[in-house]
Amino acid sequence: MERNVVSLKTAKKLKAAGFPGVSMWHYADGIDPSDELFFAQFSGLTQLDIAAPTAQEVADQLPRKIGDYCLFLEYGDDGTLWACYRVVDSKADYMLYAEAETMAEALALLWLKINEPQ
Repeated sequence: MERNVVSLKTAKKLKAAGFPGVSMWHYADGIDPSDELFFAQFSGLTQLDIAAPTAQEVADQLPRKIGDYCLFLEYGDDGTLWACYRVVDSKADYMLYAEAETMAEALALLWLKINEPQ
């Protein structure tokens, strides 16, 4: 399941940045082991509950377009996944991108870039 959701480190960053805490998966922070995932149909009932969003749950929070730039998921030359905004007809015209080993993590890192304080 760990490859389908963001890491605990990224989940904490998302929570701190105001990402909606709605997910079917959660980390139990403060419980040993803290990186253990649990399935729940609730969210935010305790301070120990940190949402662990799936790739789809993160993608649902990202804009599909920013100006002329569209959201894409691509593989890098080394096999990593890229979540990026680029012009449809150009492989080189990137506005923003994030790179990670999993789709959920790449999308979450992109969300964090978009939502970092200016």
